[in-house]
Amino acid sequence: MYSVKTLNKISAKGTGLFSKNYSVGDSENNPQAILVRSAQVDTDSFPSDLLAVARAGAGVNNITIDKASAKGICVFNTPGANANAVAELVFTTLGIALRNIHKSLAWIGSLKDKEDKDISEAVEKNKAAFVGTELAGKTIGVVGLGKIGVLVANGAIGRGMKVIAYEPYPSVANMLMLNNTVKVVSNLDEVIAVADVLTVHVPFMPATKGLLNETNLANYSGSYLLNFARNGIVSEAGINAFLAKNKNNAYITDFPSKADLSNEQVISFPHLGASTEEAEENCATMAVEQLKDYLEFGIVHNSVNFPASGSTPSASVKHRIVVISNDVPNMIALISKVFGDAGLNIQSFKNESNGKIGYNLIDLESTVPQGLIDSLKKIEQVIRVRVIEF
Repeated sequence: MYSVKTLNKISAKGTGLFSKNYSVGDSENNPQAILVRSAQVDTDSFPSDLLAVARAGAGVNNITIDKASAKGICVFNTPGANANAVAELVFTTLGIALRNIHKSLAWIGSLKDKEDKDISEAVEKNKAAFVGTELAGKTIGVVGLGKIGVLVANGAIGRGMKVIAYEPYPSVANMLMLNNTVKVVSNLDEVIAVADVLTVHVPFMPATKGLLNETNLANYSGSYLLNFARNGIVSEAGINAFLAKNKNNAYITDFPSKADLSNEQVISFPHLGASTEEAEENCATMAVEQLKDYLEFGIVHNSVNFPASGSTPSASVKHRIVVISNDVPNMIALISKVFGDAGLNIQSFKNESNGKIGYNLIDLESTVPQGLIDSLKKIEQVIRVRVIEF
């Protein structure tokens, strides 16, 4: 029986995939796995039985990744599961800004006490104050071509826009999905210099903190800056400098701050990027399937701290040994020696590495002798050892 703790409300379409061999809920006190959306997860605050954390979403800055890695806890996310929801919201909110919808709605509310004739006269007299502009013909700069960035870029092409995108490390899979008229560059300043609209779609990490800032945004002459990625990617100083250039400039963000709420040039939303029924179902389904594969077979898909690895074992396998280590030379030889010294025949040995973590799956057709696991744990640089019985 596996115990899975939920830290947020998780779509039943996902949790319904767990079999009767799982106990799932927010009251689980000694979980082997955690399912989470936005709640903060400090992996050190959970018992040693914790094996994995699955984030039903893309960003994992709410999870202590380094602490998890140090204890051999696998952290998953669900890249692409909410991509369409975010991409659609980008164009919805950009349309609101370009057509002054937010301003017109605020004004139209002031007419609620007037009669129909007076409302009609007021509308005809004042509608010119809300004249906007169209997307077609504008140049949009897309910062980051992950799954969301690609959908935004393609969606912009479909709306008659010109697209230039910044992506220094393009993924082959994502590039194959990208409209071939999108210009892709590895120089961020090149994008900033020509864009009328700038939208950011990169993960938040030390390398992307303040990626858009006071220095490079000084060269941005466009009027619209969108952040549906994560707070901190656009620096506060950069936002303020951009807005100060022109009273008609607008910053559109899914991550409001106190300063934003008092600034009429900021259009902020309560983190709605993935808040659709479809996205929540997609994320929950992917997260649960990844957790099940990991707990039951040691298979790793979409981990942010472990290398992708594994497949279901052959029918003759009785035990799978999972050895998680720091990625250092000679680990395969040291692990193999333990099995050799125990007189065991290894049916399959798979090793993968991401440069930091070494992940080893050893399949046995025999039983696991007493003392084998202790011998593996004694190897220097081994972080964790699991035994999965079939």
